[in-house]
Amino acid sequence: MFFTRDDHKINIIGGLLLLGLTLSTGIAVYSAMRQQIESVLGIGLRAALQGKALLVENQIQKGMGDTHTLSLRPFLIQSMQELNAQPENKNALHDLKRNVNSLPESGFSAAVVYDAKGNTLSQIGHFSKNVAQSIPLPKHNDTLLIWDNQFILRTQVDIKDQEKRHIGRILTEIKLPQVTRRFSEIRSIGKTGEFILCAPPTADTQAMACFISQIDGIKFTHLRYARKGGVLPISLALNGTSGVIAVKDYRHIPVIEAYAPLHGIDLGMILKLDQDELFSPINDQLMTIVFYLAGLIIAEILLLNWFVRKLIRSERESRNAKETAEQISIELSHKEIELRERLKEITCLYEIRRNIGLDLSVDKACQQIITHLIPAMQYPEHASVIIELDGKRISSAISTEYMAHELNSKITVNGTICGQLRVFYPQDKPFLASEEQKLIDAITSDLARWLERKKIEELLRERLKEITCLYEIRRGIGMESSIDNVCQNIFEHLIPAMQFPNMASAVIELNGWKFTIGKFDPETRHRLQSKAKVTPRETGFWRAERNPACTCCALIYVNGKVCGQIRVFYPADHPYLMVEEQNLINAIASELESWLERKRLEQALVLVAEEQSHTIGQELHDNLGQEIAAIGYQARALEKQIVATGNTSMATVAASIASQAQISVIHIKQLAQGLLPFEIEANGLVAALQALANRVSTTYSISCLFSCENNIIIQDNTLALNLYRIAQEATNNAIRHGKAQHITLSLSLNEELLCLSIADDGSGFIEADEASQTTSGMGIKIMQYRAKQLGAKLSFLSRAEGGTEVRLEMRMA
Repeated sequence: MFFTRDDHKINIIGGLLLLGLTLSTGIAVYSAMRQQIESVLGIGLRAALQGKALLVENQIQKGMGDTHTLSLRPFLIQSMQELNAQPENKNALHDLKRNVNSLPESGFSAAVVYDAKGNTLSQIGHFSKNVAQSIPLPKHNDTLLIWDNQFILRTQVDIKDQEKRHIGRILTEIKLPQVTRRFSEIRSIGKTGEFILCAPPTADTQAMACFISQIDGIKFTHLRYARKGGVLPISLALNGTSGVIAVKDYRHIPVIEAYAPLHGIDLGMILKLDQDELFSPINDQLMTIVFYLAGLIIAEILLLNWFVRKLIRSERESRNAKETAEQISIELSHKEIELRERLKEITCLYEIRRNIGLDLSVDKACQQIITHLIPAMQYPEHASVIIELDGKRISSAISTEYMAHELNSKITVNGTICGQLRVFYPQDKPFLASEEQKLIDAITSDLARWLERKKIEELLRERLKEITCLYEIRRGIGMESSIDNVCQNIFEHLIPAMQFPNMASAVIELNGWKFTIGKFDPETRHRLQSKAKVTPRETGFWRAERNPACTCCALIYVNGKVCGQIRVFYPADHPYLMVEEQNLINAIASELESWLERKRLEQALVLVAEEQSHTIGQELHDNLGQEIAAIGYQARALEKQIVATGNTSMATVAASIASQAQISVIHIKQLAQGLLPFEIEANGLVAALQALANRVSTTYSISCLFSCENNIIIQDNTLALNLYRIAQEATNNAIRHGKAQHITLSLSLNEELLCLSIADDGSGFIEADEASQTTSGMGIKIMQYRAKQLGAKLSFLSRAEGGTEVRLEMRMA
């Protein structure tokens, strides 16, 4: 009656499906939690078992070792030999008993010594009578592990003399309290926890002698070595293996067992816990949920039981039977193959990761992957591999024409798919799809990470080139004053720092000049450079219609105005330019702006200094000199008036004032001539230098000579003024700092090489005057700047005969 309408059917069936999905999810979570708990508990049981097994084995081996050591003691062997030779030797018997009585101090609870005929010679302590509850040690036929409210190790060892002849035997018992305590500590494992220690079965029976430690104590029993349907874990331990397993124990109760062999004494040991106790906390928590879902589950069962009961039952039975049969068949037939394939895959991944270093090219890295991937496949002799990466195709030698099966995996670098790895098999060779797909995915993941690291390394290398470029440009243009040399320096370091240096070219437009460097010419092995005036139609910012190959441009600003630009060109088939390269060009433009601004300021500073010198010289010559000359004339007139009165003393004073005024006028004229070299504008540089030499000789009363080879005419007044100022500053430094007495100025022109030299015999002004280092240092800097402005080379040389030579050399072409 519920299924009269389609919507009712859909609602009911949908609700049932949702409920089924909920239950499936809960069961899956419970199953996963159960497996996880089993795994964790198994690890804990195994660790606890290994610790206890190691203690038991060490304690038993130590006890046997102590007994064997006792049988080798010289006093015991000597006493036995004497008693065998003379049975009535009381001294030997007394010594033997005294030494045997001291054995409890060595840890023996009981000991007895027999002679060669089996007669008792000496005994100490009481031996355990509970031999029925003991297990023999297979490797040691005369050794028993006895349980008598505690573990006791009974060991019998033959006593032999130096010739290995049997002269008696000794039987000892050692209590093992540590073994007893550790074997009894079962409460920490759980209420149903058990320790089991067993010896191998005898040849005529399949029963094993075992000690079982439970929460209510330790008991001795015999367990069967095998059971119907398989062997017990203790049997695996006796066979020399260790591990953790979930099985039914000898009580046919499901347990989690850890088993391990005691190799040194050929015993086996297991530690187990019932699964009911293990999962009881989870089951208790699940009960609450079960109560809430019980009503819903019952309703589902009632609704679906009549609808799909037979179908589900038959389908489930057939599916379970089929899955069980297939699982057993696959596990038995393919386990070894799968393990071998996993080893090949692991080896493949290891070799690939070890061999694809960042120094390899992409092609070689792909070849390495192909080389190690093919042997790791299920059918390496039939497999074919293709790697498609960034438009390239690298493949193995085998053709893929007749390949029907394919696995592939995408290669994703930085979130972008840039290729794929494809593996092919023939029609009759199917893939192990899951495992081989995982291997291919792992390889593509490694390749993607390698490509990302390689890309980062290349970017870092490019950034290093850019940093080096900026450093070299800053270092180079800081020592240059010529715009030609500055542009040459920028070209030398900018082009190698570009992404495609062999294809790049650049242009610098600055102050009406256009500096160009062309592309690399493979035939001439160098780049063509040129300098030309910028035509009016080319001025202004870069336009795509004018320079379609230009990939970027940076403007050059000086004092807030555009005075030029830097442009970089790539061929049409290489238009890509990274943002970092644009930033580099912007930084170089900024450096060039700083250099131009510094040059402008330096020029302004020198111009201001020249104007100030011109002003001071003009004031000295026109005003102060005339005023002092007037004072001198008045002093002469005063002298004549005083002589007429007959006051000779006052006339002498007036004459002295007139003479000093006349000398001051001469000094002022000399200073004015130094600050305002009229000779340069009137007669040229040669006459000005000659006048400088004469003035120095007159003013300082030293020898100052000037020589000029050939008839040198300097038409450029700025060049002549800079040369005159350099000679003037060098001469002043020689007098003030070097204390020179002979100075020689020379000017020569040979093969268009102009040479100005100022030589002196002083102490060397650079090293001589430490007190005035700042002043002389500033003078030298101004001299060097003037030389840079002229494009000349300025040198400071020490003369062999003493003194210093300042030499300036420049090309006049």
